[in-house]
Amino acid sequence: MKKRILPLLLGALLLLSGCRKASPTELEEPAEQIPTAAELEAAIEENSLREVVVYYKDMAGYLVPVSMDIPWEEGIAKATLKQMVSNEENDLTAARLGLLTTLPEGLEVDMDIVGTTAKVSLSQEAMECADAEEEVNMVSSIVNALTEFDSIDQVQLLVEGEEKESLTHGTDISQPILRGGVNLESVDMELDDSARQVQVFFESEASGCMVPVTRTVFSNADVDTAVLELLKGPNESGLLGCIPKGTGLISVRQKDGVVTINMSKEFKDILDTADGGQAAIKALVLTCSQFPDVKEVQLQVEGEPFTLDQETFARIDIVNTEEEALMTAAFLE
Repeated sequence: MKKRILPLLLGALLLLSGCRKASPTELEEPAEQIPTAAELEAAIEENSLREVVVYYKDMAGYLVPVSMDIPWEEGIAKATLKQMVSNEENDLTAARLGLLTTLPEGLEVDMDIVGTTAKVSLSQEAMECADAEEEVNMVSSIVNALTEFDSIDQVQLLVEGEEKESLTHGTDISQPILRGGVNLESVDMELDDSARQVQVFFESEASGCMVPVTRTVFSNADVDTAVLELLKGPNESGLLGCIPKGTGLISVRQKDGVVTINMSKEFKDILDTADGGQAAIKALVLTCSQFPDVKEVQLQVEGEPFTLDQETFARIDIVNTEEEALMTAAFLE
């Protein structure tokens, strides 16, 4: 009997379930959330990047500016300095570029901007640089990184919120510091009123990045002098000249923002270099671009136009991009 009852019960259950029509469950639609203008702006800022110039150094100690994108945040100038402090993350980023950070490990930074002056308070680690070179690089990288921002003209450095005459190795911080030339070449003679400074650009032997070098001259600090000094090549070790040795400067003319540089036939040797002359062109254009009235650069060899993919080269205001530094570092590995 039990064997017959079980199939009958199962059949009845199936009939009942087949006759009953399931009603769909009604889901309540959530109310539409419309973000406010402030929330939209905050979301955009949270996900946006800001291009800044971070100052690193190469293995020989030369400061190397690199333009890179960092996450936007309130107080982007202070955030830029934080990128330069030695720690595991920042050191790894610098190493990928073949470079080193410039600010001591553990250094903390606080900053206020008053008018066009950035008042930067550094923690006690600022007094613990190993030597004068490290100290100068620390100060120079801070000042130049901050004055890359249009709103900052000078930097007043404090230690633990207090004014000081100088740092441990004698670097003067008693007064606000204006933007100055980086990687100042040593000069054997005593300077007088005729001394001027120009910037020239060479390749870092260690990283391959472009290095701005501040050279003292005893003539006019103009585009003619700067180009002539570039052709002379570096005076100190750790740097490579981009212009072929023996290249002579025939003339430099400037008209309506266009600089025309006429060089001897040796300049054509740049075509035989590994990069096909790109570094030489960039060094020339960067050297000319330090002068605000320069808009374009044209090159000639023995009076004939010299072209490399293009006839004229627009001014360059970015010394190294992060992408260029990464590619160069990969090439040198």
